Parts: sequence; C-alpha cells; structure tokens
Amino acid sequence: MNVKFSFRLTLLILLALTVVFSGCISQSSPEESSISEEKNTVMVQDSAGRYVEVPYPVERIVVLWDNPAEELRSLGAIDRIVGIDAETKKKVDSGFFPELADVPVVGTWDEPDYEKIAELKPDVVIMLSSYPPLPDDVQKKLEPFGIAVVGLDFYMVDYWGREVRTLGFMLDEDENADAYIRFFTEEWATVKERTQDIPDDDKKKVYFEGLEPHLTYGGADNGCGIPGMVRAAGGIDLFPEISAYSFEVDPEEISLRNPDVILKGTVSGYLSNTSEFSEIQQEVASRPELASTNAVINGDVFVISWDVAAGSRKKFGPMYLAKALYPEKFEDYDPDLITKKYLEDYQGINYQGIYFYPQPE
Repeated sequence: MNVKFSFRLTLLILLALTVVFSGCISQSSPEESSISEEKNTVMVQDSAGRYVEVPYPVERIVVLWDNPAEELRSLGAIDRIVGIDAETKKKVDSGFFPELADVPVVGTWDEPDYEKIAELKPDVVIMLSSYPPLPDDVQKKLEPFGIAVVGLDFYMVDYWGREVRTLGFMLDEDENADAYIRFFTEEWATVKERTQDIPDDDKKKVYFEGLEPHLTYGGADNGCGIPGMVRAAGGIDLFPEISAYSFEVDPEEISLRNPDVILKGTVSGYLSNTSEFSEIQQEVASRPELASTNAVINGDVFVISWDVAAGSRKKFGPMYLAKALYPEKFEDYDPDLITKKYLEDYQGINYQGIYFYPQPE
C-alpha cells in the first residue's frame, strides 16, 4: 500500500498541539495505529482500549449515534455513511443531516439491528465505547460478517483530539483531520494561556445543571465530559469527588458548596431566541435555595445551549465557560465567532440562534 512517509511526523506535530492544553487533551497518541504492509487494512486503538483491524481506507460506515456523523461531516466524509441509528435519524428529520435523508436506519444505539447492518456490508460500525452494548458485544454479533466495530465517543474534551486523529487515519483523511483538530486546539491553547496562572484558591467553583432541576454531573472520572469542560475552562466543578455520570443533588448541598458560577444546560440554541434563554435564566436565579450563593449574589447565572455543551459539541465548552468564569481575561474573545465558523465551514449550515445567555460583562 502506498502510505505517505510524513504521517508519523504529522502525528507528532498534532500531539504537541494537543498536549499544550495539558490536562484536557489525552497525552496518548495514535502511535498504536499502524498500517499493514501486507494487505489493505490498518490497526487502530479505539476508545474502549481495543485494537481493531479495519479496511483502509474505510469507505462504508454504519454509525450508531449522531456524534460520529457530525465528525465525519467535519472531515468531508459524511457520504461514506451507509447506515444510521434512530437518534441520528431524528437529526436527519430535523434537517440537520440532509445528506443522510435516504440512508437506512439500523435500529437504536442500544438495540442495533444486526441483520440490517450485515445487509449493508459496512467496513466499520462506529459506536459508543462504554455504554452497553459494549463494542466487544457488538463485535461478536458482527464477526461472522467480517464487519469491524470501533468505539469512538467524541464527547470528552480530554480525548476528542485523539479520537478525531483515529477517525481521520481510518478514512485516509489525515490532512483534513489535522486542520480540524488545530482549529480547536488553538482556541483551547488561548484559554489555557489566559487561565493557567490563576491560583487554585481564586479559581471559580461551578455548578452545572442539566435539563432537570438539581441534576448535575460527577467530576471524579471523565464521565459524561461536563466536569472536564469546567476544568478545561480553568474552573472547579462542584462535585469533584463523585464519579457518577449524572445524579440528583440536594438543593441545600448546592448552597453549602456555594458555587461562584451557575450554568444551566438547555435545549438547542440553533432554533431558540433570547427570550427563551432569559426565562430559563430567571427561573434558576430566583430559586430560594440558591439566593445566598455567590453566583446569584454576583449575577453569575448563565444558560448554555447543548449545541455547545453536549455530545461532540463539548469541544466548544471551554471557550464559552472561560469567558463566563473570567470575563476580565476574555474581553476581546467571542466564542460565538468560533461556533459560526464551525457551522459554516465544517458543517455547511448557516449560523443562527443563541448559544449562551447573558453575555458575560
């Protein structure tokens, strides 16, 4: 197989770019990935820690959730998707993935239809790495058909760069992956540079609430990735000792821990407006149990759209959160410009909507 000799050098350069954001980007690199000299396959290590041999380059892909579909579009390879899950289909129906309108559905991410997948003859199935059914379980079902299964999540800032490099490597889209990763790592480096000298005692404590009241996220492990976003922005997540992905917390405990900043995650900002976000912000800020917190007293209660804080969009989180936590350090910085460029240049859709409210002063 003809392989570019510059590939390893490119990987080393990318590793240097991601490590500059130490603590937020995994310092392991896809040196584990290797090209077979005897046949058209590559060996990659997925996010479940598995070594998987896949055809090279991968041409036919089934995705078992929407994150891989979005990242494939960012790399100019969405046309390689031949099967999607029901969650991705919802985004197709909403108009977000018009390219996939005629692509068949192969069940749900947690209950895939193995017969339908086999009928589509994909090279690879890309799925979540740590939610059941696990990649090994799906691989056993598809092994008789010679279909490889790769677990890639794309929802944790800590590992996003590594996963995109792996995806680009499989696709033979290394240059596109390099440029795409660099687009975000340069922004993360700016956040790192402006927050790295903040003493621990001066770092802002953050309570991040999900859609349901008092639903928050544990920070003792990588979990769902929300606490990683907070740490990447130079903040301290409010429950660093808890490893649960999400859990309901006693309102009094929030008050006792006294967050400096409160963030409320909410619906898609792409289809929302300022008045909707304002109503949500006022509801949170007016809760009696939060009245004595620094966040409410100082007017630091914000609403953030899942469009820049959930799934593969967590890569935007550090920019938005850093500006909210330390506005004096980011007066000249506008995260919405990054979102606009991403939507228009990488996703091919028009920029619109609202993603963060109110704008930090």
